Amino acid sequence: MPAAGPGGSRRKQVTAAATLSVAAILTASLTAAHAGPAPTGTGPAVQAAATKASIAPVQASAGASISYERPAVTTEQAPVPAPAKAQVAAAGTAAPKAVAAAPVASSARLGAPLASMSVASPFGIRSSPISGSGELHTGLDLVAACQTAVFAAGAGTVVEAGWSAYGGGNRIVVDHGNGLKSTYNHLASIETAVGATVTAGQRLAAAGTTGASTGCHLHFEVLLNGQTVNPQGWI
Repeated sequence: MPAAGPGGSRRKQVTAAATLSVAAILTASLTAAHAGPAPTGTGPAVQAAATKASIAPVQASAGASISYERPAVTTEQAPVPAPAKAQVAAAGTAAPKAVAAAPVASSARLGAPLASMSVASPFGIRSSPISGSGELHTGLDLVAACQTAVFAAGAGTVVEAGWSAYGGGNRIVVDHGNGLKSTYNHLASIETAVGATVTAGQRLAAAGTTGASTGCHLHFEVLLNGQTVNPQGWI
């Protein structure tokens, strides 16, 4: 192969220089495309001001205040149910509360609850005819066949008239006032109602054997200030 002369060496240098020039032009074009628009002004001072403006926090003045819109708030009474509303409309005001009838004042003594008085079991400690164990008998067991008329021992107000959950069966309680009450138990029927005002000797019921009972009779009690006492001291 023939050796290259001086002319061939010059051509190789020109080609290499042209190649490097094209590469430099392409690199500069790509760099400018990615850099974005040039900032206004030049120099380090402009660039530092732009950076500081972008990160500086916003701060209110010392006398500034914050206020919020405050809508008016009101309250009103809850809706009244239909039955209560009808009572209010009828009366013009709120429905009055129920008030218990005042008991009628009692006399010093009580009368007999039966037309014929015969004591089958007195007040005091006894052997229970049901359990056989000792117990305090809180009243008088009076002999009375079923359906025998039972009378109010004194004037007063009926405060109980119905079934007793404590063994009394059909039971009536009359409040005579001043802490004095009389009770009538084991009844076959009740002929009065709670709230009724009764007079001494008024028929209240018929004797029976309901509740904790072994046969027809009247269990009669007297209470003074809530405590049972011997009825024989009051009749």
